[in-house]
Amino acid sequence: MVRSYSEKHASEVAELLFTNGANINERNIRGNTPFDEALLNKRNKTAEFLRKHGAKTGEELKAEGK
Repeated sequence: MVRSYSEKHASEVAELLFTNGANINERNIRGNTPFDEALLNKRNKTAEFLRKHGAKTGEELKAEGK
């Protein structure tokens, strides 16, 4: 139950940030994007939302020279 609540919360936060102009591909200090972090933390609903809105992994951005 706690896991499902936190997944719901994470996807709501991602949606709120996205709709308010947050950079969906901003990297953290480890070079991970929000999409990377969602995948690493098994936040499938959040990862789905991010990917649907153009999110990429840090490796994908690196391959594009970004």
